Amino acid sequence: MLKVVLDKKGEQMAAAQDSIGVVVLEPNKQLLDKLCASSERVWGQHEVLPRQTGKELALAAENLNVGLVVVRSSFQRSSALVQSTLLDLYAAGTQILVVQDTPFRVSESAWATVAGIHFLSDRATDDQLHDVLTMALVRHCMPQLNKLI
Repeated sequence: MLKVVLDKKGEQMAAAQDSIGVVVLEPNKQLLDKLCASSERVWGQHEVLPRQTGKELALAAENLNVGLVVVRSSFQRSSALVQSTLLDLYAAGTQILVVQDTPFRVSESAWATVAGIHFLSDRATDDQLHDVLTMALVRHCMPQLNKLI
């Protein structure tokens, strides 16, 4: 019985080493730094991984379990690699936060969520970004909420 408990603990530790809190995909260095700083404040002990290219995102997706990916909508559409990687991550249970900088936003005044995909206007306030990151963290820590909502 003790061996089984130790094996499970080892599996949990290995899984924890292969997991990451947030991946921020943004080619603009200044915006990347801002999004990473906001994510780090909310996600605390969970690591935040900055990525500037689709290849970097794909490599992270192959090797890590990711809780949340933050991506701008215009960049998301610009690469087939990014699109397929985001679909694979979402299928594996990763939440996606789309910062909308396109003319047709889901909402101008608030963030919206549909089944683990969160939409936030690029005109959103820092408080709104904080709120959606907090909600994503709660869903990450309590995955059963993703199935209910």
